[in-house]
Amino acid sequence: MAEKKSEAAAAALPSFGPIGGIEWLKSFSEAPAALYANFYRESFGALARTLQAQADFAKRLAECRGPAEALSCQMDFLRSASTACSEETRRAFRSLQSTFAPTSP
Repeated sequence: MAEKKSEAAAAALPSFGPIGGIEWLKSFSEAPAALYANFYRESFGALARTLQAQADFAKRLAECRGPAEALSCQMDFLRSASTACSEETRRAFRSLQSTFAPTSP
């Protein structure tokens, strides 16, 4: 009986366009846990990708036969690291957006 009253009360609330009543409040209560989970998942993923890139760079650098080749290898790594940094920033932002995106009921 009490459940029907609360459902009726929720149904009586006005709809605020895409927000849809009070359903949007649910995402705020779940947001801190989801935010921390996404943060740690993305952080450790970024760390793993960065460490792998550094290990690959060290291997290529060790295989260089001269200073010119080593300099070229370093410049390639610098370019790829800056591109990877931009991609990690985009990935982190998309993850943050998805954390706060309203979920379908």
